Amino acid sequence: MTEFNLRAAVAEDVGAIRGCLAESYAGVRREIEDLPDVTSGILDDIKERQVLIAEDSMCLLGVIIYGEESDAMMIFNLGVSPKAQGRGIARRLLAAAEKSAKTGEIQTLRLRTHRLMSDTRAMYRHLGWQELEISGNTVLMQKRVT
Repeated sequence: MTEFNLRAAVAEDVGAIRGCLAESYAGVRREIEDLPDVTSGILDDIKERQVLIAEDSMCLLGVIIYGEESDAMMIFNLGVSPKAQGRGIARRLLAAAEKSAKTGEIQTLRLRTHRLMSDTRAMYRHLGWQELEISGNTVLMQKRVT
């Protein structure tokens, strides 16, 4: 298994990030009609939020977009290429966001996901996240920074 590195995204990464997100959501997009577009606004995200990518010597493997929102560090998007799943990439990206929250003395991580994304919800629960609220098709999840 090849190693991978994390680094801050730059404008030149926009195309690869869009491709990675499109790949990572392709399966659920076929099943969930009201899933919002997750590939738009990436350049704005790079300028206004924290965007980290996981890459190996060949390609971009995963991405996380996060930033402060009121009293929490909000995870706005997380995607891992299906070809790279099972390598701990999502865990490492989330750990980087948690470390950033801790550095900023933020005690809570939050995210929103779709109610029908049961595998995603299960992954987050496995990583210590709790479901706080379900409103329509949106699930609000939270994790205390450790």
